[in-house]
Amino acid sequence: MHRLSATKRCFYFFLLMIFNSHAYGFGEVLLDKLLRSDFIYDRGITELPFIPIGYLAATHQDTLTLEPCPLTKPACEYKYQSLAQGAGIPVWVGQKNMLIVGQTLNVDVFEADGDSLTINTGGLMAAWISQHSESWQSGAFVYHYQNLDSDMRSDDTRGTYAGMVGRYRHSPTFHSYWGAVVANTSGESRFYPYIGFDWYINNLWAVTAVFPWPSVSYSLNEAQLLRVGALVSEVSWAVKQDNSFYTQDFSQMSLGFAFEQKISQLLWAEFSAGYTGLGTLQINTDAESSIKTDVESQPFIKLALNVRPF
Repeated sequence: MHRLSATKRCFYFFLLMIFNSHAYGFGEVLLDKLLRSDFIYDRGITELPFIPIGYLAATHQDTLTLEPCPLTKPACEYKYQSLAQGAGIPVWVGQKNMLIVGQTLNVDVFEADGDSLTINTGGLMAAWISQHSESWQSGAFVYHYQNLDSDMRSDDTRGTYAGMVGRYRHSPTFHSYWGAVVANTSGESRFYPYIGFDWYINNLWAVTAVFPWPSVSYSLNEAQLLRVGALVSEVSWAVKQDNSFYTQDFSQMSLGFAFEQKISQLLWAEFSAGYTGLGTLQINTDAESSIKTDVESQPFIKLALNVRPF
């Protein structure tokens, strides 16, 4: 049986980043429970590293254009930059159940017509995972985010995602996923199916076909990783004009190539580049009136640090 494992040095260092030096005793107890639990992740059969449990990423896109232009022409050409940070760790582990908490911080900057707009967003997440048997694993989560610029934003720039997911272990190299996610943003609720699979083709290749982050990964060696994949991103905010709030939503799908290099026992450095398509900007002036326009496809670059326990 392949179980979740990590070195004490990795686990302690990550806890130190999130809490402080007093976390060592807590980390020792938690690590022992993880190793003794029934949780199965099958990562030891491949050279590919474990999924990130923390990240710090910066993305840059130049000269994005709105087509057609719903605003004045100079305001329809802009630059977009983002800085994103997130982390999640188990805070309680039983034999077959685990509680995970996490957080995110995002800074999104739009520059157009000699002016810039910065949107700061923070989020908190809690998830419950159960290992019912060697084949079945399930989980439920809730994630809430909110704009942190209370001086100029409305209360509408917040949202909540909640969902339930099941994972079936067909074999150590193939797992399928089912579930559903409900998103409540700007007073509207949307339903998303969660379905897909991951397949460890051999100890070097893996396919993850789970929307919205499908990818193909290849391990050059134990310290280098190549990945090709897609990602959906979204930013929402509201601006007050003429004593009214105008909610705006910017979303896009990116397809890119990533190279990761292990730089320490815990950290991986990532460089990504690619192209974005299917981008949209929607402006809601009231409950019944909205303007939706496409965002012209453009390349992007991304630099990141990923925390991988092993």
